[in-house]
Amino acid sequence: MSPLVTLLDRLRHLARTPLANLRRSLWWVRKTFFTKPRSSTRSLTVPLSVAEVTRLLGQHHFEPGWELSYHYRGEILNLRRVEYVAHPSGLEWWQVHLRGYDHPDGLELAAHFETEPSEHPDTHIETVGLDVDRGMATLTDLLDEHDVEYERSDG
Repeated sequence: MSPLVTLLDRLRHLARTPLANLRRSLWWVRKTFFTKPRSSTRSLTVPLSVAEVTRLLGQHHFEPGWELSYHYRGEILNLRRVEYVAHPSGLEWWQVHLRGYDHPDGLELAAHFETEPSEHPDTHIETVGLDVDRGMATLTDLLDEHDVEYERSDG
């Protein structure tokens, strides 16, 4: 007869359970059912890899943002930085959302400022307060601060 399994035993082996694959399953569902054509918006190209951009922006409080985001065709990077903002709309939780796409000269980046999707799901879907200029300004300010060269594109 085997000894009873304790809660601690179960937690110790949690990584071996199907939950270990949950993140990958969510990623697959997102790419399979929530993919949209890439929008034509302003972007800039940097001579950096995904890892280099992730490291640079991660040092400025950007985090992976794909879990609550549509997948755009060709997207290879999805980062966001959540901010508490006293905004004229009265909405307080916002994010700078950045998407990256492969480019022959490095990585093409497009950013925008928008409501944070878990706090404001309806206004996020309705694109209330969407501000490409503010998102791109945040991105270019960070690149300028770190002397990263970039080339602009109007989309």
